[in-house]
Amino acid sequence: MNTALIIVSHSKLLALGVIELVHALAGDDLAMVAVGGGDEQDSGGFGVNASMVLEAMAELSNADEIGMIGDVGSSFLATGAAIELEGLGGRVRMIDCPMVEGAIACAMTLSMGGSLDEAIEAGQHAWEVRKLGV
Repeated sequence: MNTALIIVSHSKLLALGVIELVHALAGDDLAMVAVGGGDEQDSGGFGVNASMVLEAMAELSNADEIGMIGDVGSSFLATGAAIELEGLGGRVRMIDCPMVEGAIACAMTLSMGGSLDEAIEAGQHAWEVRKLGV
């Protein structure tokens, strides 16, 4: 199955940085799109809304399923609104995980042939991984 990821942040530059890191670690075969405000093309400032998420979903129209990873609560609200507006509940799934570590875990799982369910599980497991082993 063709799966893609959307990284939703209030800062598009932050979302682009996450994608850059993920591609460096997991390869660039996985389709990923960054959503957020405040980049040099967007003079509207920081933030995210449902129409921005819908644009990202449209960019990934050839994906069978899409996982969405966000930074803070309102990125999930915007994504939830976009999913509801378009009736995409089966195709787009929100992943509750740390944005950076979770994105890496999800992408690594998908790049090794894992399913979106397995990627979601790997992303959620990132909550439990300690950086200092403490």
